[in-house]
Parts: sequence; structure tokens; C-alpha cells
Amino acid sequence: MSLLDRYGISAEQQTLRKQFLQLTDDDVRSVRELQQWTSDVAAELAEQFYRHLLAHPESAKLLSSPELVERLKVAQASYFQELLAGDYGDEYFERRLQVGATHHEIGLEPQFYLGAFSHYMQVAFPEFAARMGTEFPQPLLSLLKVILLDIGLSLESYFAEATQQLRRRNEHLEHALQMYFQTEMKAQRYAKLAGHEIRSALNAIANACEEVAEDFAGSIPDEARSILARACRRCWDIVDVVEGILSDPERAGEPQWIDPAAVVDQAAERLRLHPGSENVAFQRFNTVTSVWADPVGLREVFSNLISNAFHHLDKPAGRIAVEYSPSSSDHVFSVVDDGPGIATERLESIFQPFVRAESEKSKHNGRGLGLYFVERIVREHGGMVWVESVPGQGSRFSFTIPKEPLVKLATFRSLRPGEDSP
Repeated sequence: MSLLDRYGISAEQQTLRKQFLQLTDDDVRSVRELQQWTSDVAAELAEQFYRHLLAHPESAKLLSSPELVERLKVAQASYFQELLAGDYGDEYFERRLQVGATHHEIGLEPQFYLGAFSHYMQVAFPEFAARMGTEFPQPLLSLLKVILLDIGLSLESYFAEATQQLRRRNEHLEHALQMYFQTEMKAQRYAKLAGHEIRSALNAIANACEEVAEDFAGSIPDEARSILARACRRCWDIVDVVEGILSDPERAGEPQWIDPAAVVDQAAERLRLHPGSENVAFQRFNTVTSVWADPVGLREVFSNLISNAFHHLDKPAGRIAVEYSPSSSDHVFSVVDDGPGIATERLESIFQPFVRAESEKSKHNGRGLGLYFVERIVREHGGMVWVESVPGQGSRFSFTIPKEPLVKLATFRSLRPGEDSP
């Protein structure tokens, strides 16, 4: 995505900005007249500019490499020449937006950028004036310095207020999410009560099926007996799943050495409760390993990713695979599907709260928080999560869990399976 598209600067917006600055065609022609001296002035400007930067400790620390300084001099001279090219269309706007984005990425604050323009004017204006056979008035240069100082102060307060406003919004969002989380916990308690009722009902149904099959064995047709047997097995299967959901491990929420394959199997059991899941080919890794993690949290990560893949499959018989590929320092897990994929422009926001899929074939009306919780749980374990996707071919959601236990997770002694205590 171009920066013009990201920041919403259309051709109309470009025209409006130039009109507001009163940048006319006459101005463009006037600027182009300076091009005959641009090369000489640009080279001298770049030389003086970096000499000035190296004389100040705050900027000199960013320019410790002589090779880097030489490359930047060439780039700076080229940048100045582009200012006078007289072509202020899409490419010009795109390149200037890229300058600001790069400055933000490397931590170069706006005052350095304004300082560069102050230097441009102090060097270039008198030089151009001399070549045109006149003298540039010193008071005007002084006024321009004051104007740039004014712009810098205004920008500083503007960005400070914008940052503060963003911080307040984030605090409000965190508060809203905390309230939602508390509501979810309450809902889970009610769900657990309902689960016990469901388990009791399923037990009763399964026992009734067995009793009918035994007590009326002589009068029930073979086909009916087979149906009763399948219904009974299905009830017991679901009872096992409900038991797994209701029975949290001892010391739930605390990390321990666990078998990730077993956790994946628990998560996959939930998939079998969804209609149509029998048509989905499910595979998981066979690697034998152990990870230091909260079993409940890790199960939720796998459950959310597997459920997310299933709900967005766009074909009758899809495929979901859980893969494992360790690195030198991390366990790396991936949930891969052959669904519709995710549009490129949505990848950056996919883990943000309340962001939902827009696929018309999605079988899920979630609230857009599953992947957000996945990201939070993985981050609490010291790992990271990311997604790779090709529209029309499928998606791969991957996350890491460090091989070594984190101090903040190690709330009790971390003995690997089979190790003796000291």
C-alpha cells in the first residue's frame, strides 16, 4: 500500500494543499529557473549541513560512521535538487511522506528536520541571490529562522497533545476490555454450571439408550439398535469433551511442563462439537517435546486459532493442520488452513480488538476478540504471534513459546518431566 493511500492523500487533496499554500504555476516556473545552479548549490549545501550536524553532540551520535555520512551527503544533495524540480505530483508527495515515515522509524524528531530547512535557507537563498546578481536581505533570513522556530514549537505541542489523547483512548479501551473480560469470566461461570447440567443430561440419555437396547433387545430391529448404539457412543464422546472443558488442571493458570500435542488434542475435541467438522481434515504434528506454559492459556490459543480457521473455511471439505518447527531459542507452532485467506490490507490490524473477518462465507459471528486474546496470551508467555496469508489459498497463524522458562512465569519450581529435585 502506498503512503498516499495509507494517509488518504488523493489527487484532490494534493491540489487543495497546494492551493492553500498558494503554490501556483508561476511559483513552479520560478523554482525551475533555479535549476541551472542546483547541482553546485546542492553539493555545497550537503557538505555544510553535515559539518554542522557533526559539530553538535546530539546529532553527531547518529552519524558515527564516515561511510554513512558520505552516503547521506549524496542523498541530501539529491533531495534538495528534487525540491527544485518543479514536479509536485504523486511521486513527489509519496517520497516526502516516506521521509517523515523513515524519520519516525529511526527516532529522528521534527526539530532536526526543521533544522535542515533552516540550513537550506541560510545557504541556498544568499547563494541563489548572488547568482542572480542581487543580495538576499539578512533580516528576511532572520525572520525565516523565527518562523521555523515557531513551527517547531507548535508541532511539539500538537504531537504532545495527540500522544496524550491517544494514551487516554488506550486507557479507556483497556478499561472496556477489562470490563468485558470480567463479564466473560462471569459468563464462563454460568457456562460451567450449564456444562454440569449438560453432562448430567447426556449421562442420562446415554444410560437410557443402553437400557432400551438391553431391555428391548428382542423387539428392536437391527437398524434401530445400531442407531441407538451410535447415539449412545456420541453422547459418551460429548461427555468426555465436556469433562475436558470443565476440569481445569490443578493450579490452573500457573505454568508447568506440558505436552503441547495433548493440548492440541484437547483443543481439537472442541472442533468436533461444530456441525460440519466431520468434513474437515485435521492434522497435527507428531513431534515429542515439552513446553513451559500455562496449560489453560495454551489450550485457549490453539482453540481460538483452530476454531478461527474452521469458521472461515470456504469449502465443504477443508483442511486444518497444526505444525511444529522449533528454532534455536523458541518452540514455533503454526495453525494452517486452506480457506479464503486474508486481504493484505487487513493483516496489520488482524490482532487488534474488535476486528472481525469480512468474509461473506464466514460461519462465525464472533466479536473480534479471539485473535486479540491469542496475542495477549502468547505475549504473556514471552513469545510473539504473526500471520501469513495468500488470498484464495489460505492462512498460516504462527506463534512462539520460549524454550527456557521466563522468570515472570516461573511461579513454582520448574522441573522437566523425569528430572529429580535437587
